[in-house]
Amino acid sequence: MTFSFKRITSSGKFIPEIDGLRFIAITGVVLFHLNYYYTANTIQYDRSFFSPVKSILLHGYLCVSLFFVISGFILGMPFARFHILKESPVDLKKYFFRRLTRLEPPYILVMTVMLFVVLLVTRKLTLSGGLENYFSSIFYVHNLIYGKHVFPYLNGPAWSLEIEVQFYILVPLIAYIFSIRSVSLRRILMIGIAYFFLILNYFIDLPFTSLVNYFQYFFIGFLLADLYVTRSFVLPNTKWNQVIGVVCFLLFWFFDPYFTKSKLVKCLAEAMQLASVFCFIYYVVFLKSFKTLSVSLITNIGGMCYSIYLMHYPLIVLVGKPLLHHSFSKYAFINISLYSVILIFTIMAISSVLFLFVERPCMDKNWFRKIFSTNRLRQASPSPSNLRQDR
Repeated sequence: MTFSFKRITSSGKFIPEIDGLRFIAITGVVLFHLNYYYTANTIQYDRSFFSPVKSILLHGYLCVSLFFVISGFILGMPFARFHILKESPVDLKKYFFRRLTRLEPPYILVMTVMLFVVLLVTRKLTLSGGLENYFSSIFYVHNLIYGKHVFPYLNGPAWSLEIEVQFYILVPLIAYIFSIRSVSLRRILMIGIAYFFLILNYFIDLPFTSLVNYFQYFFIGFLLADLYVTRSFVLPNTKWNQVIGVVCFLLFWFFDPYFTKSKLVKCLAEAMQLASVFCFIYYVVFLKSFKTLSVSLITNIGGMCYSIYLMHYPLIVLVGKPLLHHSFSKYAFINISLYSVILIFTIMAISSVLFLFVERPCMDKNWFRKIFSTNRLRQASPSPSNLRQDR
């Protein structure tokens, strides 16, 4: 058996820069949750020595929004090709079935394992409480049932997967925006809708987290898909591409909209973030200004981001609890550094196993057919005893 960490794409069209962006996004999310766990569980991490590091890692939650933009871009492209370029229509039955067979097996497996861990190992929930949390996450309704201030107990980061699923369901309907013939009107409308939802969130306060809170990022992804399939270049290509791209990334990463109580300032800050993430992705994917993000090591890690996303926080909690009781040195910096190395290595090792044996095989759109056909061949083939009898 040969193992490969290269992502399998259903269309066969591989864009390495997208997996490079996924690498950035998953790195930010993992570091954010490491920072969160240390802050909640270690006294020495609260010392001023770590203040600059903590301030940087605190913004890692923004990388979830980067994932949303990438989803809008990837899912929007086949519909954009159909509506704009008049290519083959998207088979909706295959579209939904593909989402089901690609994403559900690793998700259900991880959530089921976490249910047993919580019930039998940590014993933090009763059977009824565990099953309630389990099925609310499995059916992607945890945010709706428990509200926006309660993260899924079995796997906290799973809250964002519910947002993704809501978007997957609505994509075929939303994608009719690509059928607008006027290029200018179509793109202005996408930008307008994105900023409409951004502003809307400062005037309504839903009791639960939903797609409404993040629609703006998915629509920016749609806009990028429009530009990509039509090969439209809207930003200048200069010798300063890398500098501009880095500035855009820093604006996205550091411009936290929650640093003030003013709704107007928050809204303006998030509006700048939305523009900066668009520009950053444009310089990465369209102008290919960051070749490092196309290196196979980077794209392979980015390609397995779903497995890492599913596994990283449960592993931080399970491995971190006994690990933080052990002191390697009297210096906090050495201890925190070694904790991080051990935890990141553990996350990568176990996520790699999940990716190689579950997620990557499920990337093959015909994986279930191959399993069933193999079983039928085995059943149809004569057994050794029958062969001996025939002789």
